[in-house]
Amino acid sequence: MKTNASKEQKTKILREIHSGSLETLTYMKETSPNVHWSEIRYEKTGDTILHVAARLGLVEIVKTLLKDYTPKKTDCKNNDDKTPLHEAAQFSKYCVCEVLLENNANINALKRADWTPLMLACTKAGSEDSYKTVEVLLSNGALVNYENKDGWTALHLISREGDESILKCLIKYGLDVQKVTKNGRTALHIACLHNHLNIVITLLDLGLDVNCKDKCGNTPLHEAVLGNSLPVFHYLVGRSDVNVLERNNSDFTILHLAASVGSEDLIKYIIKRLNFNANITTKIQLTPLHCAAKSKKIRAFELLVELGANESIRDKFERLAH
Repeated sequence: MKTNASKEQKTKILREIHSGSLETLTYMKETSPNVHWSEIRYEKTGDTILHVAARLGLVEIVKTLLKDYTPKKTDCKNNDDKTPLHEAAQFSKYCVCEVLLENNANINALKRADWTPLMLACTKAGSEDSYKTVEVLLSNGALVNYENKDGWTALHLISREGDESILKCLIKYGLDVQKVTKNGRTALHIACLHNHLNIVITLLDLGLDVNCKDKCGNTPLHEAVLGNSLPVFHYLVGRSDVNVLERNNSDFTILHLAASVGSEDLIKYIIKRLNFNANITTKIQLTPLHCAAKSKKIRAFELLVELGANESIRDKFERLAH
């Protein structure tokens, strides 16, 4: 269709569509009878009124646009290659997802960086709507194990968000819990970093290796320290199969990492309860004090000194921890 809507008319329609009133569509029909809704977009984002309606959960607007206009253009894309289904999925609008899918929306459409609607749905957690959205997508054929360019799948995303119910729903539809990202990170690494103890326990029960290393040499325990994830840390060190002495590719121990992030609670526990030497060094003679100093964690530095760290130790390059 030829576009003949003025800039002012487009602006008015885009502004008023947020109200969810069908009168906006009546106005569009009356003032721009030869204009397809897909031509009315935000210049900066490329969002059409269908993208907006999908994001806001405006079911009647979505139904009317898809019923009254031809072609339907259910899978029209914005500047990030997001379709309306991406928008509805990301904002947990499961009723809109159902309408779009009834109108033949591509369930596995890819936005920029190779994200499917299911993956975006897994960036939201903790509500009944988010669960229902994931279930709607899965029941309509969403690829549960699709990997984006970084090797992330729905598994890694929901492990970051910490929603156990959605994780179990994904597993029901064939989720591969052993998937590893391009930088070698498992879902267990991610859950430990973000302090999701329920996810950690579930993944370990499913057989993930508690001492597995990513490409930086970090184990899930290292990640718990880096995230200052105290409940996860205490759970892991309480397991008999966790290697608390493991070092990463920089030869850092959990004490070095705790010093780097300035976690006083972890520093105390690691030295007092796990009997770490406060002056433990790496291959280039870096101590936890050096790590605290480099990260400018003043209180952690002072605590290490109180617990026996020696300020006179120099690293391989004769540098003091200052």
